Amino acid sequence: MTPRQRILATLSHQRPDRTATDGWFHPETMDMLKRHYRTDAWPDVLRELGIEGWIDIGPILMPPDRSHEDQAKPGHASGEPSVWLDDRTYEDIWGVRFVLGSDKRYRRWAAGPLEDARSVGDVARFSLLETMAIHEPDDYARLVSEAKYQQQFVYGTLENPFRRFWNLRGYENALMDYAADPEIVEAVYDRLFALYTRVGVAMARAGVDMIRIVGDIAMQDRIIMGPEAWRRFDKPRIAALIGACREINPDLEFFFHSDGMLTELMDDLIDAGFTVINPIQPECMDPVEVKRRWGDRITLHGCISIQRTLPFGSPEDVRAEVEHLIRQCGHNGGLVLMPSNNIQPDTPVENIIACYHTARDTTPGV
Repeated sequence: MTPRQRILATLSHQRPDRTATDGWFHPETMDMLKRHYRTDAWPDVLRELGIEGWIDIGPILMPPDRSHEDQAKPGHASGEPSVWLDDRTYEDIWGVRFVLGSDKRYRRWAAGPLEDARSVGDVARFSLLETMAIHEPDDYARLVSEAKYQQQFVYGTLENPFRRFWNLRGYENALMDYAADPEIVEAVYDRLFALYTRVGVAMARAGVDMIRIVGDIAMQDRIIMGPEAWRRFDKPRIAALIGACREINPDLEFFFHSDGMLTELMDDLIDAGFTVINPIQPECMDPVEVKRRWGDRITLHGCISIQRTLPFGSPEDVRAEVEHLIRQCGHNGGLVLMPSNNIQPDTPVENIIACYHTARDTTPGV
C-alpha cells in the first residue's frame, strides 16, 4: 500500500498492510533524532521511523491589519506570528500574552484581552472576533490535489474554541463563566465558532481529507468544565461546524484531540460527528476497552503512554506495548499508533525507534 492508501484503509476500518503511525515531537527530541540519524532533514528522520503520508495544509488567521505578520520568533513551539515584548514574553495574534520559563521550553499564560470583560457588550467591543482575517494558501485546492496525487493524506487543523476562549478570558474566568455567566460564554462562542466554521468550510472546499480540532477539554480524571456544560455550550456548536463542512464533503473525516479522560463524552463526540479520537491517553482510558465499546464507529489515534512506557521502560517494554495494541486494537483497521502527545526530550532514542519500528514490522492480525 502507498502511505495514503494505508491511512484511508485504516480510517475505513479495513486491515492495512501494516499499522499506520503518526507522531508529534518536542523540538529538542527532533534535534536528538536528527543527530542520531546524522541528518539535518526532518523528513529523513520520519522516513527512517516509518511515519508516512500525513501533511497539514490549511489557512492561517491574521489580524486585519496584518501587524503580526513575519514576527514569529524562531524556536517558538507554535510557530505562529507573535509580537515579542522581551526575550521571554510575547503576544499572539489575538493579543494573548505568554511568558516562557527560565529554560524557554514551556510557556505560561499571563494575560488575555477579555480578562476583564464583565458583559456581552465588553465582548462585542473586542472586534477581532469578527474581523480576524482568513488567509488561504495560494492555489489552495491545487496544493491539496497535488499532495493527494503524491500519495499524501491531507488534513487541516482548527484550534478547539474552548482553548481560545480560556486564552482570551483567563482559565479561572472561563470556568466561572460556564457556571455563573453563561451569556459571556455564548457571546464569545457564537463569534468564535462562526469564524472557525468559515475556516473549516474553506478547508472542505479545498478538498482536505480530514479536519482536526485540537485542544484539551479533560484532565486525567474528569471533563474540565463538566460533561453537562460541554453538552450545553460546546457540543451543538461543534456539531453545526461539522455539519457545515460535511455539506460540502459528506466523506470528510473529523479528528478530535484532547488529553485526559474523555469516557463520559465519547458517545457525544461520536454523535457530534467525530470519526477519529486522539490520543486515548492510556493513563486515563484503556485503549482495548475503547476499541471494544466504540471501535466500530471511530479510529483510535495515539494510545502509547508517554508518562510510563516510552520514557521509562526498556525497548523490550515498548515493543511489547506496541504489539499488544496492534493485536487488540488494530486487527480490523481503525488504529493509528503514536505516543499520546509530544515525545519529550527525556525519552531514550532507542525507545522511540523501538516504538516505530515495531509498528512498521508487525502485521496486523486478521
